Amino acid sequence: MAIGLLGRYLATAPDDGRAWFQLGRFYLLDARDWHLQGHRGDPDGMLYLDFAATAFDQAVRLAVDSGMVFRGLAELERSVVFLEDSGWAAGGHRRTRSGDPPMPTFIMELGANLLSSCPVGGVLLVGSDLEALSVWYDNIDLRSRKILPLRPDRYATDSMYRRRMAEAMETDPGLPIRHALAGVAVRRPLCLSPTADTAAAPTATWTSSRLARVSRPVDPGPEALSFTELLAAVRQGESVWVGEVRRVYDDAARYNLLLCSSFLPIFGDAPPPACRR
Repeated sequence: MAIGLLGRYLATAPDDGRAWFQLGRFYLLDARDWHLQGHRGDPDGMLYLDFAATAFDQAVRLAVDSGMVFRGLAELERSVVFLEDSGWAAGGHRRTRSGDPPMPTFIMELGANLLSSCPVGGVLLVGSDLEALSVWYDNIDLRSRKILPLRPDRYATDSMYRRRMAEAMETDPGLPIRHALAGVAVRRPLCLSPTADTAAAPTATWTSSRLARVSRPVDPGPEALSFTELLAAVRQGESVWVGEVRRVYDDAARYNLLLCSSFLPIFGDAPPPACRR
């Protein structure tokens, strides 16, 4: 009903960017419901994503702040469909297309920082759309480091996603996620992003590694964390997503107080609560 009402409204007010954005969100939610319903229904998930992408393109054209980020989420959802169809080796590394809008640079910077926090060959459990988007959208580092990003919530609710990701991790898709990951941890490191749900994580001695917690001790890599793009975005103060990215770093400081000195230029007089002790 909401989609129908918005469609009729936009026929008379095609330059209302916020309305286009809300229409895209509804289609994106429909695509996710299609997954939860066992990939059944008419239209299918890809058509919903086509509708969502078209609506978000209009929102981007009309300079809606979140339009670009949600346009990226629509492409991330497309990659999930390809993954479920073809497996991780063929579909998981699917690159964004040349015509897709670029993500804000401070979101891409977050993705690079998350990937550098996880050892090569690790399984990175991400806890939010923002984290998932940041590590996937420009996935050169994702491929070069052979990291497997995993959404525990989707693994628990989507049988096709679970089957393909279990295949990529070489584990039994019939196992509960904690048991499955316990077996995976014997062969490759597990990494928890700052917002990952620890309920999905097996019992382990978790060690802080930059922004992540890792299931085994690791030597620091050569890459340095970068906050240049976020600092520039904080100074410009234009995007609501600056606050969302800052909250990811804030969560990371709860587990790794060594980050506090690095965060000082970003947070200034308002450091994360963990850094005020």
